[in-house]
Amino acid sequence: MSRDRVLWGASGLLRLMLVLNIVCAAMFALALLMSWPMQGMLSARLTHKYGALLDLDQAVLAIRMMLFVGIAGGVALHPIFSNLLRIVATVEAGDPFVDDNATRLARIGWALLALQCLDLAFGGVVRWISLLKLDVTGWTPSLGGWIAVVMIFVLARVFRIGARMRDDLAMTV
Repeated sequence: MSRDRVLWGASGLLRLMLVLNIVCAAMFALALLMSWPMQGMLSARLTHKYGALLDLDQAVLAIRMMLFVGIAGGVALHPIFSNLLRIVATVEAGDPFVDDNATRLARIGWALLALQCLDLAFGGVVRWISLLKLDVTGWTPSLGGWIAVVMIFVLARVFRIGARMRDDLAMTV
């Protein structure tokens, strides 16, 4: 029997995303750590671009907060990718409706909830940066993200009940 191309593609994409997420989070962490020894250079660059009236301490702190939100986002994304990989493996094995997958989906739901909260924090940082008159892209809250949180928690419950029903059926046969 040949391997399902969709599952093969999903597994490959999830592995790639897992690695890229780790790399990006590490780069954010490195940038945050380097912001202290390189604060003079960063301040000079900001002063050159925005002028001497800029509140440098606030601007540097805002940049650090943005980097911190990026690191936290990477931490929140990790269980999403790793648990999805485990779920795909159970699908490939032919046994996806197990209690472990319900637990994995619940973990994904909590991680998605954390991402949505981080998105709100990101929006606050974007607002702060715009008040400092620094160049920043806009921000809009993600309604789809909040719907995904609810959907994943519901699916986790469906999987848990389905796994129990399957186990009960297996005992009666």
